[in-house]
Amino acid sequence: MPDDVNPWAHLSDAELVRRASQGPLDAGQYSIEMTRRLKDTLERQMSAANELSWKIHLLSRALLYYTVALAFLAAFQFGAWLRDLMH
Repeated sequence: MPDDVNPWAHLSDAELVRRASQGPLDAGQYSIEMTRRLKDTLERQMSAANELSWKIHLLSRALLYYTVALAFLAAFQFGAWLRDLMH
């Protein structure tokens, strides 16, 4: 709901909770607004977590490639050392 249409957009979270706990008259409407705010916050946090997860995935993949490359280099070096040892 856009802020210009939302009559509770100007209220802080604490004020919403206070008004919802004062009485049953508008408590349901305040609860719906609190739930909407919570949903929006969770969606933003999930988006940030997904971005971070993707970056971690890419860094882990790069680390795996470097590890494999180092293993090949170590195997090559070991083979060269064995060849020198035999001759």
